[in-house]
Amino acid sequence: MEKLEVTLDKIEKLCNPVSIFLYGSRARNDFLERSDFEIGVLMHEYNYISRGKIASEINGNNFNIYPFKYEDFLKGKIDTPFQKSIYLYELVGAGKTLRGEKVLEKIKLPAITIVDLIQSIRFEIGYSLASIMSQRNGDFKTASLEFYKSCLFGLRCLEILELKKLAFTYEDIYNLSKKINLGEYDDLVSTAHSLRLRGGNCEDKYIFQNISFLNDFIESRLVERFKNSSDERLI
Repeated sequence: MEKLEVTLDKIEKLCNPVSIFLYGSRARNDFLERSDFEIGVLMHEYNYISRGKIASEINGNNFNIYPFKYEDFLKGKIDTPFQKSIYLYELVGAGKTLRGEKVLEKIKLPAITIVDLIQSIRFEIGYSLASIMSQRNGDFKTASLEFYKSCLFGLRCLEILELKKLAFTYEDIYNLSKKINLGEYDDLVSTAHSLRLRGGNCEDKYIFQNISFLNDFIESRLVERFKNSSDERLI
């Protein structure tokens, strides 16, 4: 872990952070050999440094360093393309403080509602479209990654709806899915799980079926529940 410690030293010197934490698969302990280190850096707003600046100063092919404004983070306000409540739930629930104040341990897990799930599934549908575009452009490695992530994280939305549980790891998402009747999509989910573990290219039929899975099978259920109880808290 020497390289990680060297990177943390550089972050401390450059950013003067309140806290540095690890999240993603490395924090959840479901990482693969090829997995990156996802590192969050909490900084006071008055000395906040952008991600671009950090990237230009700290090199590391397998380190993704994301800055957060400490004051906003405490309020649950985070600048991210992901669904904010679910993303914050993951950071707080599975993240691990590496240096500085144990900020994550002080934050209460946010509520997750139907609206949050609808926002999240729309993101995953967009991500599944990206897998089609990557496949068409001959980038099969990226297409497979976008396929299995959108499939499994979209599936997690359904699990939250039906089981009122949020799984952190890919393995837990897959195991929870066995408690839900997926019908014709059983093979799709098994394929996504297998690709995540073993790598390889994804067949076109699964990439296209994934759109139907997310759009017709999952989102339609979320929208129907929203019509009946728009402010229902699930977790």
